[in-house]
Amino acid sequence: MKLLILGCILFNSLSYAQWHQTKLQTVSQYRVLNGEIEAVNKATVSAQTAGRVEKINYDVDDFVTEGAILVEFTNTEQKSNLNQAMANAKAAEIAFKQAQTDYRRIKDIFAKKLVAKSQLDQALSNRNALQAKSAAAKAAIVAAKKQLEYTVIRAPYAGIVTNRYIEQGETVSTGTAIMEGLSLMQLRVLTNIPQKIIKQIRDKPQAVIVLSDGTEIKADKITIFPYAETTTRTFKARLDFNTEASQLFPGMTVKVSFKIGEKLAILIPKSTIITRSELTLVYVRQDSASIPRQIKTGRQYGEFIEVISGLSVDENILLNPLTNLATK
Repeated sequence: MKLLILGCILFNSLSYAQWHQTKLQTVSQYRVLNGEIEAVNKATVSAQTAGRVEKINYDVDDFVTEGAILVEFTNTEQKSNLNQAMANAKAAEIAFKQAQTDYRRIKDIFAKKLVAKSQLDQALSNRNALQAKSAAAKAAIVAAKKQLEYTVIRAPYAGIVTNRYIEQGETVSTGTAIMEGLSLMQLRVLTNIPQKIIKQIRDKPQAVIVLSDGTEIKADKITIFPYAETTTRTFKARLDFNTEASQLFPGMTVKVSFKIGEKLAILIPKSTIITRSELTLVYVRQDSASIPRQIKTGRQYGEFIEVISGLSVDENILLNPLTNLATK
């Protein structure tokens, strides 16, 4: 109360002070909606081969790097299958080479008209069959190596483990869910747009994500679903952003401010405002006095703040009131 009275008393000594005259300005009009942070990359890794869980290297809440070994299975059967496939491929290759040699020999003899055409055809058919068998055997090696690789489950990207579905010693089959995780490197916001404003937003989508501390992050890409949810009559929207915000985690709530048009509003510099408890005040020039007045503010536009109520056009308000009042 002393400060407010002081402001009235000292007006005559503030002739040097700077004043700001209020006026209407064209500003963007926004609609603020609730949003939720979600990870762009989230997945459940599953077993691609059968086996018994031999080792679990990470658990829930652990951070993993890309390619890190999450789980290891026993691989005795897979190693045996690989060795067998390699042996089969070696035998098939030897047989094919022999058939190739036989075909060339018979071809030379046939050119001298010493063997029947049927023998040449038989040699050619045998060579082709063994060539296909050799190729199949080599493909079996690739498949066996893959099955051996599948006994080691690796992280597809860097992130955090959110769920573990298996225990050490457990026998798993192909398709069994192993672990679930998500990446914090790339996040996005999911929100729901009411149908009554969907047209204004679709025409030229622009939005900022507002964090709990007031920080604003521009949405780089806005994806609006082409249909409305039948229960809520809202359109889902995904907002991608590139700014690294280490304080953000999936599941957190944020505000999403969509531009829906333009309007006329009174903007005043932030330096004119005094905050006292729940009161927002400015000093207004009135006759021969500087009178404190309570106002209601809205959205911030850089160094200016929108005044929703409490001020009219062409009023003069004191800049830096605390400094100016305190010096006199």
